Amino acid sequence: MSEQMPEPGNGPGVPRWVKVVGIVVGVLVLLLALAQLTGVAGDHGPGRHSRGVDAPAGRAPGGTPGVR
Repeated sequence: MSEQMPEPGNGPGVPRWVKVVGIVVGVLVLLLALAQLTGVAGDHGPGRHSRGVDAPAGRAPGGTPGVR
């Protein structure tokens, strides 16, 4: 016999589209993390939404609740 039989357990690998999607998602996550760490993404967090005139009394804008 000149044909070689495939070994058991060596089925088809991961489809190409799964690898591409995984790489794209990984790159996007790295870019977002880099933008957040470098400050390019802007100021994010709970304090961002309470800096206006309507901020609750007793809270400093961007501060911890209950801490003055």
